[in-house]
Amino acid sequence: MINKTNSEPPNEKFTWLQPGAWRKPCIVHATMVAYGRQPLFGKLTHNGNQAGVEKTPIGWVLINQQRKMLELCPEIKILADKVMPDHHHIVLQVKRSMPRSIKEVVRGYMQGCKSEARKLGHIGNIYDAPPFYRVLTRKGQLNAMINYVYANPDRAWQRKQHPDLFCLHRQTVVNGLSFTSLGNHFLLDWPDRQMIEISRSATEEQIQEQLQLAVKAAQNGAVSYTAAISKGEQFIARTLREQGFSLVVLLNDGFPAAGSPQERFYKPGGTYFEACSAGRLLLLEPSENTFLTPFIHAATEETLRKKAESRHYSYTPIPVSSQRYRFVALNEIGKRLVET
Repeated sequence: MINKTNSEPPNEKFTWLQPGAWRKPCIVHATMVAYGRQPLFGKLTHNGNQAGVEKTPIGWVLINQQRKMLELCPEIKILADKVMPDHHHIVLQVKRSMPRSIKEVVRGYMQGCKSEARKLGHIGNIYDAPPFYRVLTRKGQLNAMINYVYANPDRAWQRKQHPDLFCLHRQTVVNGLSFTSLGNHFLLDWPDRQMIEISRSATEEQIQEQLQLAVKAAQNGAVSYTAAISKGEQFIARTLREQGFSLVVLLNDGFPAAGSPQERFYKPGGTYFEACSAGRLLLLEPSENTFLTPFIHAATEETLRKKAESRHYSYTPIPVSSQRYRFVALNEIGKRLVET
């Protein structure tokens, strides 16, 4: 296994739209999925303290081929890797420009893995599709990438222990409104609720005041509903989550499309995953019909009108499909759920 590192990306700038950019210094997280999502690479285990993966012979092939890849391509470095039963991750750093692109390097690595698997008697492909790439583009993303890779076994174990909390429900009806949902649905039955809604123009002092009120209500047992759109809403939601309080978060286009390849294996990312596995999170994405519900539409239009008038503008209705309408509508939907 490659040791963790806190290395920062190289200083050389790169633009992914430029020809040959994949050959230049960069950091890429590649995810390779086993054919048909079969557990070809290992078995999930737990020793009482943490989860791990007991590798199959093919799983060890993946590790051994990494060493060959580094020998053939001295321009790259592996920052993190993790073999899972049905997929594996590698975070690669291109330290200096090289003749081949990182995609060609990964493709060659996968071909080597396939060849070695055949020598072990495996018939057919070991991979489901081309790898999925995430490119490092912002400060702080590297540590998030590495932490995500190494936390994979524990996350998989938590999903295995609490499957209902990670199941997408396409027809969740709450107070006559329909949603796609994921998480702890018992939060909807909690009698004490509060809506976290803060203007984008709120001052730091106003945000802190709202935070104190929100924390006090949560301490008294209220479940917090929020669309987490403005910076103030995001800050309060994050603080409540970090302090272990329950959240119902309203999303706009937050889940994979029904019937898509990503639907079956979707899971919330980052800290949302931890909150979900602890039963402290419910994600709700309103259906198109919910956005078009007459009383939601009327309430959203009224709020948009008031916002325009407060700025001395003449209000003109905006399309229901616009992001601005959707964000305001999410708050109106949240208030409806809290008040009813």
